[in-house]
Amino acid sequence: MKVWHTMKEFHAALDLSGTAARMCIADADGKVLRNGILPMKRRESAHLAEFAAGEIASCGGMLDDIKYWSVGIGPGSFTGMRLAAALVAGLSHGDSSIKTRGVPTATAISMTVGKNLPENALSAVLFDGRNHEILVYCVKRKNGVDEGCSDGTVLNREQAERFFAENRFDLVCAQTHEADAIKSILPEFAIESLQTADDFDLSGLLRSNKAFDNNLRDLIYIRPAVFTKPLN
Repeated sequence: MKVWHTMKEFHAALDLSGTAARMCIADADGKVLRNGILPMKRRESAHLAEFAAGEIASCGGMLDDIKYWSVGIGPGSFTGMRLAAALVAGLSHGDSSIKTRGVPTATAISMTVGKNLPENALSAVLFDGRNHEILVYCVKRKNGVDEGCSDGTVLNREQAERFFAENRFDLVCAQTHEADAIKSILPEFAIESLQTADDFDLSGLLRSNKAFDNNLRDLIYIRPAVFTKPLN
């Protein structure tokens, strides 16, 4: 006897901008069902599809039941973000019922650290840019959700001192594992306001107000020479 698969509808966020694959799944009403994480080297692409399939299966669905995809676009690793975008692009190819979009991963970090920030609050999410530099990605809270409002700014120690003296933020945050590298670039007065998170809640990507434009190409790379010019 043939068993028919009953179609359901899920929303999912997928991110591989850092050292782990993350996937958050919600039902059609927006209720979060699953927040999964798997440490993964950025080139281990074979494991990403298996991880995604396992996460949706734990919610009683299949990959083709996910009709709305939010993919983390960084800042982060070029290779990791390309792997996540390519997987979702492949799953949605030729199926007009599946909608996709890219959402800055930085917004999930700021919403995790600054849960109680007021409307219009401006946050600076910091990343280790390597080569004795940091990357600053700015987000603003709109309708209770953080949205990206910059292309990213790369700063060395001298530029960071001027930047944070001239700009005021309601929140300055970073991931804990990058904190030491970031603090080595920040001026002392900015270090005092830095808040860190050991992990972040990917459901912030699902809550984004960004349109589902099926564009997964505009990634925010961690390497300064690739995605933006240093601050003059």
